[in-house]
Amino acid sequence: MQRLFSQIWQGLKNFFKQLFSLGRTKASGRYRKGKSKAEDAPSGLSDTDYEFLFSQLLEGVAHGWHEGRILKFFQQLEERGKQKDWVAWLERFGARVLASSAPNQQLAARMMRLGELARSFPAIEQIGETSYSIGRQLYSRNVGSVIWEYDGPDLEMPAAPTISETNEGREFESVTPETEAYSADSATTETLTIEQLLARLQQDSKLLAQMAQQLGVETNDPQVIVERLIEQFQTAQQELEGLPAPDTVEGWFNRGLQQANLGDLEGAIASWEYALALNPNLPQAWHNRGSALAHLGRLEEALASYNKALELDPSDPQAWNDRAYALFNLRRWEEAIMCWDKVVELQPNSYESWYNRGVALENWGRLESAIASYNKALEINPDFELAKSKRDRLQNNRPNA
Repeated sequence: MQRLFSQIWQGLKNFFKQLFSLGRTKASGRYRKGKSKAEDAPSGLSDTDYEFLFSQLLEGVAHGWHEGRILKFFQQLEERGKQKDWVAWLERFGARVLASSAPNQQLAARMMRLGELARSFPAIEQIGETSYSIGRQLYSRNVGSVIWEYDGPDLEMPAAPTISETNEGREFESVTPETEAYSADSATTETLTIEQLLARLQQDSKLLAQMAQQLGVETNDPQVIVERLIEQFQTAQQELEGLPAPDTVEGWFNRGLQQANLGDLEGAIASWEYALALNPNLPQAWHNRGSALAHLGRLEEALASYNKALELDPSDPQAWNDRAYALFNLRRWEEAIMCWDKVVELQPNSYESWYNRGVALENWGRLESAIASYNKALEINPDFELAKSKRDRLQNNRPNA
């Protein structure tokens, strides 16, 4: 639960700037979703209805629905399942999620998987194509740019001039959109927009009760929960801003962690730069700085920061991973593959890295090598459906298959 709160808080700063302008109005002290004529669907479904149904569909996909089950889903909707209306809504939905800077790895992966399955039937083929296109854009935009939640205590500096190699001082970790749902560390975390959180609370009474208890409020109104989260976020920001400036390396480092967890990435970068000015031999600070820069889309600067981190600690697989993501996002396939080669050398059982290596090889046109990499991922984790789907597609498209 605490990890969910941290993910929500991490994105609130960007949500204030972007999501509230996407159809919300402030009425009676609460944020509400406004509707325009363009949002009213011809089938009689509102955009909120479509989003609710779509979330159910994606949950089914995540739980293994096959092509026939997906077709049945739309057939059961009858007039509300018309392909042209769903495509029109998906285009509006896609414009909104792509306009948001908040990454959503799970959504990207599920929409791509839906697209692959729905293409089998002409009646829903266009829905599949549109879903896949949106998911792919979301995936490509966010590869290498996701800052993972810091999940350890504050850094404690040793007497020596560099940080000891302990898990307590680990930096933020990055994961790719398509692998996050399959990572042991990330299986229960996701980044939610305020709108998505409201929808989740409306659908999940247990989550609503848990969050109300955690926040110390007696309410069954999801909007009250969101307002309280925003209040706590603002209070945390004000408390941090009211603290005196640190005067030690560890003080600046930990201030950067706090700022990053509150979504203030520019402030976090500045704090880590202060730490590095006092001690340039700090691989965690270089790594964190790189992850924040990548999240902001400043990939070349991020690469330079990752390079410094790896000069100081070349045996850190996560730094190699994050460098690979940045290179992937720059479409520098060969260099990204070399980084993932290093990751699997250091962590041979990292099936996510074998999978990512396969994706890069596929993009580079090395299809047989990509199949081999997907096979390696499946040797380690036979239940990794995304790798299986990609491998099978490549094998089926062989000239003599």
